[in-house]
Order: sequence, then C-alpha cells, then structure tokens
Amino acid sequence: MKKISILTCLFLGVVFIGFNQLISNPTGAPAGYSGSPADGQTCANCHGGTATTATNNLTTNVPTAGYTPGQSYTVTVTIKGTSARKGFEVSPQNDNGVMIGTIASASGSMIVGTKYVTHTSAKTSNPSTWTFNWTAPAKGTGTVNIYGAFVNGKLNVSKQVISIQEANGVPIPPIVSATNVSELSATAANLDANINSNGRTFNASFQYKDSLSSIWNTVTAVPGTVSGNIPTNIFYTVTNLTTNAYYQYRACAWNVGDTVWGATKTFKISSGTTINENKNNFVFHVFPIPANDLLQVDFTLFQSSNTVINLISIDGKIIRTLFDNQLSKGANTLKLNVNNCKPGVYFLQINANNNNSYKKIIIQ
Repeated sequence: MKKISILTCLFLGVVFIGFNQLISNPTGAPAGYSGSPADGQTCANCHGGTATTATNNLTTNVPTAGYTPGQSYTVTVTIKGTSARKGFEVSPQNDNGVMIGTIASASGSMIVGTKYVTHTSAKTSNPSTWTFNWTAPAKGTGTVNIYGAFVNGKLNVSKQVISIQEANGVPIPPIVSATNVSELSATAANLDANINSNGRTFNASFQYKDSLSSIWNTVTAVPGTVSGNIPTNIFYTVTNLTTNAYYQYRACAWNVGDTVWGATKTFKISSGTTINENKNNFVFHVFPIPANDLLQVDFTLFQSSNTVINLISIDGKIIRTLFDNQLSKGANTLKLNVNNCKPGVYFLQINANNNNSYKKIIIQ
C-alpha cells in the first residue's frame, strides 16, 4: 500500500507540474517577454520549449504604402492550432526598448508595463484572435518594428517581428477655418470654427487671450476629436471675460504627426445684450417667452442634419442638452421640456448643419 501511495503522489505531482506550466499565465503575460532585442526573452521562459519563428501570427491594417504619422491602426494576433490554451505578448520597440508610437488595448487584450499588450484570458479556439490599437509615431520616425511572442500550449512557443515603413507621401494637412464669435453675456462668448481632417483623425482645441497679453489660454474644443473628409464644426464657451475688452482666438487641429492653426481673429465683448440670431442665415423662433413648462422651437433646415439644442446659462455654461437627434430637411417644430429648470434668463443654442445660433429666453 505504501508503494502505491508513493507512486500515486509522484504521478499526480508530474501531472500538476505539466498542467501548471500549461496555464502559467492564463490572464495575461508579465511585461518584458515580447522577443524584442531589448527584452531578450519570449513565452518560452515560462512555458518551456524553444521559440520558433512564425510568419502570420501578427498582422495590421497599415496600408502597403506605410503608416501615416498620428494615425491609429488595428493590430491583430492570430494563433492557430489544437484546443491547447493560447496567449501572446506584443510590443512596438526600437533596439533600445523604447516604445515607438502608442498602444491601446481593444477586444480581449490589456496593457502591461506601459509598452506591452497581452491577452486578458487564454483562449482555446482554433484559430484564437485578439486585437489592439497602435497609433503611429511622429513624422520622420521611419520604419517601426513590432515584436510578438506567442504560446500554443505547453512547449509550443513562437515569435515574430513585423517591420512597418513610414509612408513616403506627405499626408494632406487638415484645413482649419475660424468662423464666428457669438456673444452670450457681458462676460461670456461662444467660439466657433470648422475643421476638415482630410480623412485623418485630429484633436481639436482653441486658444484665446486678451489682445494685450502674450499668454494664450488653451482649451479642448467640443467635440474634442474630429475625423473624416467633411468639415466638422467645433466650439467652446469662454467665460470670465471683461466687458469692452478686446480678445483674440484661434482654432487648432493636432495629432502626433501634424499641428495646424487657423487664422487669429479678434473679438470684443460689449453689453452682453446682443446675440447673433441669424448666423449663416439660420433663423429660429421660440415661444412662449417667458416659458413655464414647454418651449416651442420652429426652424427650417436646408438639408437634413443632426441637430443639438442646448440650454446655456447667462455666464455661458451648458445647463442641459434639450435635444440631440437627426432631423429632416424642411420645416421643423420641437417642443422642449424646461419645467425642471430654475427661473431665470438663459440662452438657447441650436447647432445644425455645422452652424451655431443663439436666442435669449426667460424661464419663470
């Protein structure tokens, strides 16, 4: 009986060791095992075996012509094989181990050690796939290497490196055009601009300052990012301005690859009683004024548009979004509920067809 017990324990110990090696990192790999020159190690360091060279475990949607600086791309990890547990670790690095570009986890992946992407859980499907996002580095970086190490069960480890060149062609820069300033009160104004990203993705911001000052205030626009080939209207409500003072403002579209400024424009806040109600020939009517529970808004769209209506305080702050939806071309009538708003003077802002319009209202 003693011999049988000893043999049984040995057998179970061997099974346990093998099983433990197989799932040693089921919920992600530790940082530093991508197989890059700086790391010098792969999944084999934990799972055993020798890492062979793979050819199709790592793919991207970067065009053949190369990456565009500042553009985000999808990287896909694909591991084929039997039902054994599968996992990976990937990192874009130079030979010194410095991350090139930026990474963001996506479906089934997570970030470890700031510059590595790994699986959130081991998979057994055949094939098993994961994705994450890589944003290309600044212009002039040149070719980027993305390193990956992969495991498909115990002792079955592989590695791969893909080289992605920078596109030779100069990408079309965005077009930034400042449009209007709408006075909201004696101390607040709404800044507007249009950005055409020309098929790329950019962050959007404004800078403004007192015309006598040399220091610019930088703020994130609404929306904060723009993309595509159609001009996008951006805006920002500036508060705490000085009545009768002159100010300057400019819009900016920027990413890792490019920074483009719009023209600098000057504006002045006067009494705070004037509002641009007919900006770009967009007119709307509101009644009753004063309002109690409901506001009726009538306006005509010259083309279908996503229309946003905001209630703005006298000092320029957005109190509530009353409407946000697609509307058809032609005459439109909306009834907006304002019964939970505090009595006072407000501005109603309508954004449609990339134009902002404003009207003073009273809620009692």
